[in-house]
Amino acid sequence: MNPQLLLFKDQLSDEFQFKFIRHKGQRIRQSLHMHDYVQIAYVVRGVGEHHFCDKTITVGKGDLFIIPPWWAHYIRSVDDKEIELVLLDFMPAFLGEHLKPFSRSLFWHIGQYDRTGEASEFLQPWLHISQDKQLLVEQLLQDIQEEIEEREEGYEFSVQLNVVKLLILIDREFRKTKRRRAAIAAQRPQFDQLQDVIRYIRENFGLDIPLEQAARIAGMTPAYFSHLFKKTTGQTFVEYLHEVRIERAKELIRSGQHTMTNICFQVGFRHLSHFIRTFKKRTGMTPTEYKKASLPS
Repeated sequence: MNPQLLLFKDQLSDEFQFKFIRHKGQRIRQSLHMHDYVQIAYVVRGVGEHHFCDKTITVGKGDLFIIPPWWAHYIRSVDDKEIELVLLDFMPAFLGEHLKPFSRSLFWHIGQYDRTGEASEFLQPWLHISQDKQLLVEQLLQDIQEEIEEREEGYEFSVQLNVVKLLILIDREFRKTKRRRAAIAAQRPQFDQLQDVIRYIRENFGLDIPLEQAARIAGMTPAYFSHLFKKTTGQTFVEYLHEVRIERAKELIRSGQHTMTNICFQVGFRHLSHFIRTFKKRTGMTPTEYKKASLPS
């Protein structure tokens, strides 16, 4: 199937060469397309799928992708469920000289691709923004939206600066991911020991699993295990354990066969209030809100 071509000049209504789009509470069903501009997409909440580089991956809260010019892709919601998604569309020249000092940055490589047509290792279809940086990303996006809507004097410059801040943050998250992967490769034996712990968590998440027990499985002291687990996975042991439990809770909620209290205890939480707080922190929704969004009306 030939992708549809979208041209930037057809997407604009004024002279400001930038477009901000927020899909909120809407079902998304894009066809395969490409454009002559750069697009940054960020998932604020919900679940969707992104097709890019001949791969289709499931994306959720905190996932971000940069689409260079002339690359075919599409974004769709899953099973026509709701998703909140922010799109930033602009030509590489929009940022002028602001990125010149960052000649080794991720976005510089995208600009190079636009000029040369040659792909770089920096061009990736997907990047997960770490949980501690998601709020900062979302605040930058909110600031950009408010500047676009209010159009106070100097708003164009403010938008440019916020986009530059966003790109620098993205670049640093990307480099952090690369360093983490390199560390894993250099510590393969220890990585295998951590895999034993990860496998145990996935098979026994409904049980009480204290950090000391996980460290024993890995054959490490608790302090060193905590350090290595965070360095390798990008999450603390407790954060990872919660991630596994919440993913299983989402599956149980979608089945529609269990009460929230039953699900809470099945996945290893001992208090319903703790389960609800953790679920909302990781998904942006309470379990009840997720159930309403996931199950047919």
